[in-house]
Amino acid sequence: MTVPLALAFIFMVALTVNAEADDSSQVGATELSTSADRVAQAMADGQLSLHGYKKDLAIEGLLRWGQATGREDLVRQAQRTAADSGLTAGSVGNFQRGPFNCLVFWLWKSSDDSKWLPGFVEQTLQYADEVSRSPEGAIEHPRGQKRGGGQAMLIDALQDYASRMAMLGQVTGDEQHFSEAVRQYRIYRKILRDPDTGLWSQGRGWLEDRSTLSPGAWSRGHGWLIRGMVDTLLLLPPESEEMKEMMGYLRELADALLKVQQPDGMWHCLLHRPAADSPPETSGTALIAGNIAIAVASGFLDREPYAEAATRAFAALPAYVERDGVIQSVSPGPGPLSNVEPWAVEQFPPGDEHGPFAIIFAALGEAMLSQTIRPVD
Repeated sequence: MTVPLALAFIFMVALTVNAEADDSSQVGATELSTSADRVAQAMADGQLSLHGYKKDLAIEGLLRWGQATGREDLVRQAQRTAADSGLTAGSVGNFQRGPFNCLVFWLWKSSDDSKWLPGFVEQTLQYADEVSRSPEGAIEHPRGQKRGGGQAMLIDALQDYASRMAMLGQVTGDEQHFSEAVRQYRIYRKILRDPDTGLWSQGRGWLEDRSTLSPGAWSRGHGWLIRGMVDTLLLLPPESEEMKEMMGYLRELADALLKVQQPDGMWHCLLHRPAADSPPETSGTALIAGNIAIAVASGFLDREPYAEAATRAFAALPAYVERDGVIQSVSPGPGPLSNVEPWAVEQFPPGDEHGPFAIIFAALGEAMLSQTIRPVD
């Protein structure tokens, strides 16, 4: 072989090795963190098209995952993506821009720039003032014109509102916001929780009879639910009565969820029915496991049996993430608000936008859990 050909051959081998090693370039990478890196890279390259709250949640996930692992590249990517979306320090934003999350708060946390705070406080106070409430005092979410308008209870919205109230309490020092956060969970639990299974209905007011609960129990709905509990707990004053009450709700929910986790580590879409009735569901599994892990790492749940359940889910999830960052087996929205049958199918189409942020949050949970595990001497 001539020298030029030999050099070309070496160069091509190096490219191949680098390409194959690219997924595991981070020190201490796991299969799940590698999968989440694929998602982050696909976002950076513009290969994943995310919109609305799905995009904001992916940005939030990158911020929190980057901070938890000391990866400034993820934090910078998230901050750039937020700025490209029109969110900069000092902007007020709109709580209706992205229901189900509060990106402005986490952008403040990642930068420690106080210019984010007036906008966050303004939009959150506006939310509390304008949100519709049921006769019991439960916050409600718009049904949409296709469903005839009006408002209805929705656990997806509960988790956002409650955690926002806890955020507001931390920022302002006003403890009434902590009380309001937990009060909402207390009201929702009384109405939506099935005392026999411990699982929650997705809402109330979505059927023709507005007093009827949504049927069944949806995987991603429970992912939203536990996410809100954990994020609220992270902000509540330690040793407060609100903390004790919310930890009880969390343990109760986690116990119910462990009972319906499958042996392979996944949760299926319809939690109240046999696993064969609906597909394994990636977004719900990722949110449930990720937040159980965060709860264990933060001391809100005992290590066992919860860490083992989360770890089994973390081991199962990478099989559902393609090399291009596309996520398989993600339930489409909006969930079984009025009918479970559209979700009782053999499989879901690939690429639903609820998958990427969920995988990133699972990686965050795995990272936080691993930091609390110490090798035996």
